Amino acid sequence: MVNITSSTYCPGELQGGSSSLATQGDGTLTLYPNPNNGEQLFISLTEVGADVNTVTVDIYDLTGKRVSARTIQIQDGFVNSAMDAHSIANGLYMVHITAGEKTFTERLVIQK
Repeated sequence: MVNITSSTYCPGELQGGSSSLATQGDGTLTLYPNPNNGEQLFISLTEVGADVNTVTVDIYDLTGKRVSARTIQIQDGFVNSAMDAHSIANGLYMVHITAGEKTFTERLVIQK
């Protein structure tokens, strides 16, 4: 298992200490499994604002090219969703999630 600690700094954002957890304010983002085998990536986001109906999930490679974009509906203030990772090649990626005014950024490793 590869463990990558987050070192990205965004003002006002608290960083998680592992490759699968990042927090900001009241919400918690979890991506699993990470590293991922290129099949399904599960996304869990807690405590999304009551005025937010969807979140956007963008996955970028290390050159900054967006390799995946998805919009996910929020149910009861939470996101629990799986997304297909078959089309994503082996490598290191940055997952950027926007939920209203909040943003979350986490590293993702794909190992097929």
